[in-house]
Amino acid sequence: MDLKSLCEDVMESDPKIRFSMIVVDGEKKYGGYRYDTVEILNSDELDRSIWYAYERMCGRHSQEHKLGKTKFALGVYENVKRATFPLNRHTLLLVSMEPNSDHDGIINKVLKLIEKA
Repeated sequence: MDLKSLCEDVMESDPKIRFSMIVVDGEKKYGGYRYDTVEILNSDELDRSIWYAYERMCGRHSQEHKLGKTKFALGVYENVKRATFPLNRHTLLLVSMEPNSDHDGIINKVLKLIEKA
C-alpha cells in the first residue's frame, strides 16, 4: 500500500477535507493540511491529538475479538469533524473535515480508497 498516495487521494476526494494524515506508531509520517486551511491546533497540540487518536485506536483493538474489526471512529466537534481509519495495527489514516461537511459521504469515499489501495 502506497501510504503517501493514499493520503493525497483522500485529500483530493472532497474539498471539505481539511487534512489527511498517515500516522505510524503515534507519529505523523505523511500528509498535512489543505493549502488554504487555517489550522485550529498549533503544532504541539496537533502532535498530542495525533498521539491520543493512536492510543484510542490501540484500545479499540483489545475488543475487536468480540466486536469485530474497527472500520473507523468519528469525532464531531463544534469546529471540525475527524475520522480515524486503522490501516493496520500500527498505522492510521486521520481525516479532518469542515463541520458542515457530509461526513457519511466522505467516510464512504475514504473507505473505498483504502479498499483500492
